Amino acid sequence: MEELREAAIAYYNNGSSDLKMVAWNFFKSMDVNGDGRVSLIEFVEFLRQRGYHWISPNLFTELDRNGDGCLDFWEVLTMYYMVKTRSVSCRECRNILKGLYFTCVVCFDRGGDAYDLCSTCYRRRTFSHRHNCFLDSYVLLRSRRGTSNGATNLNLAQPSIPQPLVVAPVGQPARLRWSEPGGI
Repeated sequence: MEELREAAIAYYNNGSSDLKMVAWNFFKSMDVNGDGRVSLIEFVEFLRQRGYHWISPNLFTELDRNGDGCLDFWEVLTMYYMVKTRSVSCRECRNILKGLYFTCVVCFDRGGDAYDLCSTCYRRRTFSHRHNCFLDSYVLLRSRRGTSNGATNLNLAQPSIPQPLVVAPVGQPARLRWSEPGGI
């Protein structure tokens, strides 16, 4: 959650005055009584009225960084950022994907509805899906750019892994070849 908080604040601080106004209006729409804080009751009512059924009311506790039982502007800003950028949930456990997650590459490339899984469900293999080519969100983004050694044809079915330890001459330590072709 801390990484999302930092990203939300970074976007806000570097955003236009229009973006900042939209964020403040979002906050004010939640703060029904105008006291500068959003209570759990205001939060739940906002979710219900706006149709954010995919957001669990338990998110309130995660957003409440200082644990005072209310959300201030910066805590609501984090939610606003999540609503705009993270309205994705795990297909298996239905939790909001707040950090790294795995996406079916075939479904992603076809456009339309992607098939996303949290790291826990992917690790445990508790899902049933017709495709078996998944990449985490960061690797998927990088794969669309190409690999670090300039290759543009990335074979997604064959993961790129570091080369095994190289046998070094006697008296010298073995090293991993991270930067040579075939490495990461």
